[in-house]
Amino acid sequence: MKVPRRDYLTIAAALLAILLCGYGVGFLVGERTTQNRLRPGGGASPPAEAWETATLERLTTELALSPQQREQVGREILAASKTINRARLDAVVAYRRELLDLHLRLLPYLDDAQRDKVEESSRRLKKMLDAGP
Repeated sequence: MKVPRRDYLTIAAALLAILLCGYGVGFLVGERTTQNRLRPGGGASPPAEAWETATLERLTTELALSPQQREQVGREILAASKTINRARLDAVVAYRRELLDLHLRLLPYLDDAQRDKVEESSRRLKKMLDAGP
């Protein structure tokens, strides 16, 4: 029995639909993961305490620090951690401000529907900036 060409086309269309759905789901999941990495506290880096502890432990082991040295090194790591975290938060704020500026520069090139979407995104960014990093 010969299979009609229409059946092959139906199977091909179904496979294409499955492929596109898988791609779409993968894109959405990947986008959320990326957003979480970029969001402060979203998993981009371990908490400050974990970084401080891990760094102190590694240096203690590698350098065979005495208890007195360990205490002094721990204070230096704490000071560095505060500076690093402040710089990170400043960078997040600068990043969001630059995105807002980009949105403003893009507006002249967009149609009304596109402008509405960009303006909504700008409102969300402004809320994030007002809430703080």
